[in-house]
Amino acid sequence: MAAKKLSPKPLVDPAALLDAKGVGWVCDEICAGVSQTAIAKKLKVGVATLSRWIAADVERSARVREARIAAARTFDDQAEQVLKGARNAFQLAKARELASHYRWKASKFSPREFGERIEVDQRTTITDLTDEQINARIAKLTAEGAAVGDAGAAGGTGPA
Repeated sequence: MAAKKLSPKPLVDPAALLDAKGVGWVCDEICAGVSQTAIAKKLKVGVATLSRWIAADVERSARVREARIAAARTFDDQAEQVLKGARNAFQLAKARELASHYRWKASKFSPREFGERIEVDQRTTITDLTDEQINARIAKLTAEGAAVGDAGAAGGTGPA
């Protein structure tokens, strides 16, 4: 009996496969909330290969970044849906954990929209002011100081 020759599988270039699917398809998957790992598995490529392919082109990177921001809304919606779908205490506990994860994920994909709000105390420094603004501020402070000094002298509460 003759041994059957196995013909080698033709090697598929992962970048060519990704190019064939296109960045639009990848962005649609991301917008739908599909993870990069799941996208890579669907295409039978490595996660690192997918990441390198995205990063290799500035326009592709920008489109994927925008898709992630859009996906944040999907995660927020998923959090709401999973909470609404809970029918008993166990499902509710599980739903809360999932909702928390979805919201966390949304905050990472779109920190401006879903991240923690941080109050920034923005103070004007002297370098931010024009000469006219500085002179006006000096005049105001001088006038306030003179008024305090006059009131203190009249009431005898000023320094001795």
